[in-house]
Amino acid sequence: MKKLTLAFILALPLFGFGQTNVKQSLYVSHVESSIKTAFKQRIFAYNFLNGSYVGREEIISVDGKREAKDYIRTDRGINTLYQNRYLITGLGNIIDLKDKKVLFDGKAGLIKCSNDSAIFFTNDVFKGKFYSVYNFKTKTYGEVKDLLFNPKFGRDVEFDKSNSPFKINYYQQGKPKALLIADAGFGQSGTKEGNFIPDPPLYWLDNDNFLYLNFNKENTELSVVKVNVDSKKANIIAKQTITKEKSEAFLVKKSADQLILVLGNNHYLIDLKSQTISTLESSFPENGFSYEFKTDQKGRVIKLNGKEIGKFHFETKNFTVGDNIAAFVKEMRIGAETYQQGLMVWNASKLKWEAVDADEVLTLIGWVNN
Repeated sequence: MKKLTLAFILALPLFGFGQTNVKQSLYVSHVESSIKTAFKQRIFAYNFLNGSYVGREEIISVDGKREAKDYIRTDRGINTLYQNRYLITGLGNIIDLKDKKVLFDGKAGLIKCSNDSAIFFTNDVFKGKFYSVYNFKTKTYGEVKDLLFNPKFGRDVEFDKSNSPFKINYYQQGKPKALLIADAGFGQSGTKEGNFIPDPPLYWLDNDNFLYLNFNKENTELSVVKVNVDSKKANIIAKQTITKEKSEAFLVKKSADQLILVLGNNHYLIDLKSQTISTLESSFPENGFSYEFKTDQKGRVIKLNGKEIGKFHFETKNFTVGDNIAAFVKEMRIGAETYQQGLMVWNASKLKWEAVDADEVLTLIGWVNN
């Protein structure tokens, strides 16, 4: 009997016998560097057939800024691809990738998508606080008038960033605002352009308790703080030494007792049971793909089903996985400077990385099955 080769073993979970004509598109946002005031973004679909690149098409061009304010941004927060068709940006903008048009250009925080609807929450000093729903079937957007409507855990709390250190206030219906946390840290400084400092990541454990990240002034350490709204009791459950990062930190639920903190090119595991935070050595596998966080002169290791399949320089935020396919923006590093060198895409039928020309990539939005 012949021995099974590594290539054959790796191929088994990826392509079944007789499987042909698998069509996938990688949506990529590019920035036109010559138009800084409008921060114009061009979204392209890079098309693949059975893992091989077959060309790209421009989907839409949008302004990232209008009147010096954020308008439609594909590089802020987490992009969501829904129903293999709709792009919901981190700001809450909605773009129909099939019909190639903007459906909603306002700002709102996405709570969840369900069936034909996307549910948002708005907390704006001028507009107020309210839930809203976009209906993909009727292409309509409206505020929810039901005062009892509450699709998520939590109370009405918000960061007061008017002075440093920040504060956290609690707003209870029919009562004046109450100071909940007098010293909520200094936030994540140095993110994006200008003096923009995002709200520190906050995660509700249940309707009464939440976690938030308290950054020290130098952004060299953060504390994971658990707060009870009713008692106003705040306990530091873990601390972590960090380095200042340009990309916004965010929390991702891994399990009922575990959260992943994404901070630049590093990921940290917050374990609620043991009340600890630890640095992860590699990303959790997604469709079999994972990568190491540590780098050397040759880059960081990428693995498929636990086996190394390459080593490259890339920002972890620009690594995205689809069904049996993955892509990242390859970089060349000279000293402290980095230069993009296009896309690298894993071809599962050929079991190798293939280069695809792509300039001025702002962000990889994600994969869609056609």
